[in-house]
Amino acid sequence: MLLQNKVAIITGAGRGIGRATAMQMAQAGAKVVIASRSEAELYDVACHLGCEGCEALVVPTDVSHEDQVQRLAAAALNRFGRIDILINNASVIKPFGMVADTQPEAWKQQLLINIYGSYLCTHAVLPHMIGQKSGHIVFVSSGVAVKNITGVAGYNASKAAIERFAGTLALEVAEQNVVVTSLRPGKVDTEMQSEIRETAVTEFPRGDEWRQVYLDGELLTPDIPARALVWLSSEFAHAENGKTFVVTDEDFFERVVKDLASA
Repeated sequence: MLLQNKVAIITGAGRGIGRATAMQMAQAGAKVVIASRSEAELYDVACHLGCEGCEALVVPTDVSHEDQVQRLAAAALNRFGRIDILINNASVIKPFGMVADTQPEAWKQQLLINIYGSYLCTHAVLPHMIGQKSGHIVFVSSGVAVKNITGVAGYNASKAAIERFAGTLALEVAEQNVVVTSLRPGKVDTEMQSEIRETAVTEFPRGDEWRQVYLDGELLTPDIPARALVWLSSEFAHAENGKTFVVTDEDFFERVVKDLASA
């Protein structure tokens, strides 16, 4: 099994891409530590994994709080003795709206979760990965990291920052055999997409474009980026340190499918 005996921490694992990733990593042999702010959603994931004979540790976590992140890493080490994979997936898209109309506290909370939370989780696991001289850290980014889209300036900024953080981190840990990558998952059928569709045009002027993608049935299922995340967490990605991948890149995803099929 591709991730046999590996220990993976997945944030934002209660729903969407995080949930699908936890399921696929467990099926690939990993012991998964699942984290999000919703305890009920996490236990639902764990229940499904348990029914399949997979091992999952539930650790409710708000990644914007250092003490909770430290508890998350400690729980993984206490239960499994090591940490091999970190999927920095937790993020929020709100607040919507023009910059002049948004509330500073909402912006602050978004950046705390999307950027600071990824830093905290990374900072918590790095000593163990460096000590064991192996590890994979994957940041879930977005296509908006390189696009200017009105109404989601905070989200745009946070994803751009994530990619620069990931790229710089990759340089810092390259000699420690820790592989750092980023993934842009495309437009995926998640609760975040539901939030976009429900937002007024005054707050998100391009909302009709996203609603049309949904109506046309063109949203990806969460399983698709989850497969890419499994690949990026495996030895297949050993030589890809510092790179950003795009799920909708046909050459990349063809490689993912081919490699996973051969594993």
